[in-house]
Amino acid sequence: MIRVQSSGLASNLAELTDIERNQIPFATVLALTETAELVKARLEGEMRTVFDRPTPYTLDSLRLIPATEQKLEARVWIKDEADGAAPATRWLTPEVYGGERSHKRSEGLLRARGILPDGKFIVPGKGMKLDSYGNISRGQLQKVLSGLGAQGDRLQNSTDSKRSIGNRTRYFVMRRGREAIGIAERTGTKRANVQILIAFTSKPGYAKTLDFFGIGEREAETQLPIQFAKALDRALATRRR
Repeated sequence: MIRVQSSGLASNLAELTDIERNQIPFATVLALTETAELVKARLEGEMRTVFDRPTPYTLDSLRLIPATEQKLEARVWIKDEADGAAPATRWLTPEVYGGERSHKRSEGLLRARGILPDGKFIVPGKGMKLDSYGNISRGQLQKVLSGLGAQGDRLQNSTDSKRSIGNRTRYFVMRRGREAIGIAERTGTKRANVQILIAFTSKPGYAKTLDFFGIGEREAETQLPIQFAKALDRALATRRR
């Protein structure tokens, strides 16, 4: 988490007049929050550079907590909750710290069904159609899970209808000997009509891709004196006479 604090403003306060000092609380809160806004924008710009085709969800994954007079600190961090989706901290923090990727919900469903072996994770196979951001499309993944009877909601799994039975025979677990190596799709009767959609792999790891703290701290150090000067000018211009 990037914290923008007022401790760096001491040198700016020594020569202020009494009138100016009366405006300091307002100016400090404003400067801290404006600086944090710039830190957040700078990090979002960096995401566009270091990530390959980041989704809108990725670019909207940072949260700003503004400063108050009771707490002279503004903070920028990754959102840790979301409606209908995995919290951004689950998959973005490995890009900040490096290390192993956490489990996806789909992996949990496949593991619970006995399809995905312990210690294995899923990655797109050669036959998987990816969306415009390079990810497995949600619709395609839902079809695969339904065909394998691995949906969390049983009503979303394949039934005895003609269409559902087709899905059940279309998707299957591919094995090498006894080892499950992935999920394949059968589109015809010939061997050439079988393609791997999802491969099973050992736990993937991440390098430190986003220099979250280095970029954020440098931006805060540069901008805080500038934003404080602007905020103090604004406070003095709008103060009650």
